[in-house]
Amino acid sequence: VQPTKDGRTGLFDMIGNDSSQIDAGKMEQALKSGSTNILLPEEKVELAFKCGRDSFCMTSHRFLKIDVQGMSGKKVEYFTLLWPTIKAFSVETAGSFFDRDSELVLFTNLPDKATSGPGMPRKSRTRIGIDFRKGRADIFAVQRFFADKILGTDTADPSGTAASMSQPGKSGNSLFSWLGDDNRMVDPASAEREFKHILQNDEHVEMAFKGRRDMLLATSKRIISVDRQGYSGKKCSFTSLPYTTITAFAVETAGSMDKDSELKLWTDFDDIYYPPKEEEDSPPPPPIPRRTYLSIDFKKDAVDSP
Repeated sequence: VQPTKDGRTGLFDMIGNDSSQIDAGKMEQALKSGSTNILLPEEKVELAFKCGRDSFCMTSHRFLKIDVQGMSGKKVEYFTLLWPTIKAFSVETAGSFFDRDSELVLFTNLPDKATSGPGMPRKSRTRIGIDFRKGRADIFAVQRFFADKILGTDTADPSGTAASMSQPGKSGNSLFSWLGDDNRMVDPASAEREFKHILQNDEHVEMAFKGRRDMLLATSKRIISVDRQGYSGKKCSFTSLPYTTITAFAVETAGSMDKDSELKLWTDFDDIYYPPKEEEDSPPPPPIPRRTYLSIDFKKDAVDSP
């Protein structure tokens, strides 16, 4: 994707708060000149984006968001996220004609003040979302950039203990497994070929699971959740959980009447959300853990849980 030449933002992009890629060199020059001069001498801007007066960039040292406030624009907030504070990330591709934007979500462990208001996350800066204008930002280049910054270089050999449970003639789910969205194990080599565009060059898929349409990949560096959305499945999100963010896990075997086994994961960032009430007089609904706690169901005899 070529950066926009003048950095101007269209009306619909302003309404949707959709950012477009701009020249990183010009952004670096602006942040190192005059009264701004907030970058370190050796710091380099590697990717830069802009929407209206606001902008953000990814540098060699941090993620920097610039929020211009007030009518005059004299008040400006420079919000810095050091790379170690970003625990996980997700990218979502744009959909059909009416869905104009792709999205980046960053999950952090910032010790923000906790709230319990309905329709609000427990901590406001745990999840930071940024929209991109369709065709004005390469969302997979953004994904690869964050993978390089957060995952680093792979130093461990791929595990050779994962056994494929795929069986000839049994590639699909049964009706009950389909209704329950139970995952079955599929060939990791095929999954690696399909999703090579989101993997690092030294990253390999070690185990792969498939439900109705969604997939779960266990690579040599992270867990990747592939969520296909919409009728066509063109809109797709890829959530990356580095293994370093997983603080606990549990596996549950299937029972006699219970047809599925289960994997449970707990992460080290607070992504709990308080949903709004359905009615004014109704009691508050229970909080939703979102990415703080994950539960994945597996089809019985199609996954080796232990």
